[in-house]
Amino acid sequence: RDALLAPPPPRSRKATRCFSNCSRLPTMSIDVTGQCLCGKVKFAAKGDPMMSCLCHCRACSRAVGMSPVHLLGVGTDSFSYTEGADDVEVVQGMGKMEHVYCKSCHGMVEQHPKGAGFVALLPATFRCETPDSSNPCGVSCKLPAELVPNIHINYENRHYDWNDDLPKFVGFPGSAKLKNDGTPA
Repeated sequence: RDALLAPPPPRSRKATRCFSNCSRLPTMSIDVTGQCLCGKVKFAAKGDPMMSCLCHCRACSRAVGMSPVHLLGVGTDSFSYTEGADDVEVVQGMGKMEHVYCKSCHGMVEQHPKGAGFVALLPATFRCETPDSSNPCGVSCKLPAELVPNIHINYENRHYDWNDDLPKFVGFPGSAKLKNDGTPA
């Protein structure tokens, strides 16, 4: 918990290098808020996102219970808890991954490789509802176009082939590209 409240570490060169090749991510700045399932833990992210991707790695898939996982990466200097920072629990995941959950509802709030200088947020937790009378529940939760994923990462771990036009990488951007069927591009 103390590590979450401490000043953010400097952005890792490795993390920055991994995401510097995400050329399809539009140049933009975000200003989003989000929360866990019960609303006890709330956060804000403001600044330039590093990536918006569909991650197929086992660490993400197991932590969330589905694959792929839509992640939006932001620098730690762009992320803050606005409520409930004392109500989070950091769970050690696979390798260097740390997953941060609400202690009350166990909803994931964010995840990050330890010491990487960025956090990966789950856009499904963002407060992005807009009134929509054509929707049976009266609101739309559709993400703005600039937050929609624009690459697949760790595609070698996919559960099935994705037949879309998004670039697919063995690991992170800069690693080998793959076709939809997983063969080298």
